Amino acid sequence: MKRMMLNTNRIAVLAVAALLAVAALLGWSLDQGQPTASAQSGRSESVQVRAQLLESGRIELSLRTRTGDLSPRQRLFPVGTRETGWLVSTPVELPNGAEVLIIARRQADRDLEFGVRTLDPREDYLPRGRVFPASTPVGRRLISTPVRIPAPPAQDDAQQQADEPQPQPEPTPEPEPESSTDDEGGSDETTESVERISGGHRDGLIVENGVLGDPSAPVLISEYGDPF
Repeated sequence: MKRMMLNTNRIAVLAVAALLAVAALLGWSLDQGQPTASAQSGRSESVQVRAQLLESGRIELSLRTRTGDLSPRQRLFPVGTRETGWLVSTPVELPNGAEVLIIARRQADRDLEFGVRTLDPREDYLPRGRVFPASTPVGRRLISTPVRIPAPPAQDDAQQQADEPQPQPEPTPEPEPESSTDDEGGSDETTESVERISGGHRDGLIVENGVLGDPSAPVLISEYGDPF
């Protein structure tokens, strides 16, 4: 009886050891409840895909980040044995602002392949260890190797533009009043004709507008005829 129990325990230990060897070969590790990678300095975010086979036959998916685990609202891969294309979860937002989906597809050998898809821009990131074996027992949770997801490229530009002071419009200059062409104390121009007699006994006399003499003088000189 004791020998039978020893043989049973030995078989169980060998089965666990074989499972660990397969998981290590595929790049997966048992989920120990602690992050296996820290975030890279800068804007990239290190994430890992977590997968667990439920009793219903569906596989529950989630993401591990440096700040904790993220579980999409729709995160259960359906039961089935046939090969499928990529199925996607509902989106989740990473600590660096990137919005991502968990993608998964069943392969021809019934193993599941996982990855992470960014929405802006759309790009698939596949971890090195990303295959969940079909032989994984119910309740066992495995975690993929890390993959780095960059932050949205437009995030910094939009924030920088919002922080930069906007240039103020230049004030419109007010029109200046037109200046007068007449200077103070200046003499007004006149169209009246002013002449001076040259020669004879009237040499030098002013004739203004047909009137002999200066109109502004105290005595107006007029002439009605020539003497002698």
